[in-house]
Amino acid sequence: MAGTLGRISSIFKAKMNATLDAAENPNEMIDYSYDQMLEQQRKVRAGIVDVAAAKARLQMQLEHIQQDSGKFDAQASQALAANREDLARLALSRKADAARQLQSLQTQIAALQTQQEQLQAGSQRLDEKIQSFNTHKETIKAQYSASQAQVRISEAASGLSEEMADVNAAIQRAGDKTEAMQARANALGELTAAGTLPDLMSSSGDDLQAQLDQISSSSDVDAELAELKAKLGQGAPAPKQLAAPAPGLVVRVQGSGQYRLAQAEADELHALDHQLTDAVSANDSTKVHALLGQMIALVQTRGKSIGGAEVVTSQVILPPDSVTVEEVHALMHEHGLVEESTPGV
Repeated sequence: MAGTLGRISSIFKAKMNATLDAAENPNEMIDYSYDQMLEQQRKVRAGIVDVAAAKARLQMQLEHIQQDSGKFDAQASQALAANREDLARLALSRKADAARQLQSLQTQIAALQTQQEQLQAGSQRLDEKIQSFNTHKETIKAQYSASQAQVRISEAASGLSEEMADVNAAIQRAGDKTEAMQARANALGELTAAGTLPDLMSSSGDDLQAQLDQISSSSDVDAELAELKAKLGQGAPAPKQLAAPAPGLVVRVQGSGQYRLAQAEADELHALDHQLTDAVSANDSTKVHALLGQMIALVQTRGKSIGGAEVVTSQVILPPDSVTVEEVHALMHEHGLVEESTPGV
């Protein structure tokens, strides 16, 4: 039992010692020691003042007794002249008592003088020690502060400090998340390109690229069909070849057909497209949807609908206003959805 209690006591003392070592600040301890020395200096000076005051009181008593001792001689002479020997004896007895008191006071005054001189010498040595300690104190504090700064710099540079460890961990987590997001984006891009994932940007469910491919190859199909009919002698009139497109900007609204815009409407569409580019850059989803709605309304209300009999290539394709900002950004050209070109052919 005693051994267990001894171990507990030793552990407690070790823990307390470690805690005190961690809490102890050398600069604070040096300042505290300096304050204690100043307090001792104040007490020594107060003691010197007390000794000097006591010596002054004894000297005043000594002078008073010396004055009384001179009177006793005169009183004894007067008593003998008056045949009063008893009074003369009493006066001489008081003189003897005064002499003893004078001797005692002189001894005490000499002792106080010696003590005062010792205290003054000790006070002078203490003053010199305090002055030297003060100079040494500032040097130690400056060295300790410089060492602290050097340790902080070294810990920060090596990443050993607690703050830098947290920063490094945050950077590592950010890097891991960035790599994971990049991997996910690459995977989704590959799956979308391979057709594994559906393209939800089209309201009709058709693939945009498929529509573009169909439009670009429709003229070739019509030409081959006309040639085949001529060979078989069916007498059917040959299909019309693609004529030069009428002036204007041809715009396809996904799910709503094609429209041709005059120059004024095309300029307005370009202006809305510039605003749309800024809204996409600002990631403002509400403004993106509103601008897409305005562009679609402009094309459908002020543009001329192109019927199925006329086959032309769309110069601009507008997605529905239900798409996301990211999907609009993916459809944009260098200058926006509407490429900078002169409406016409």
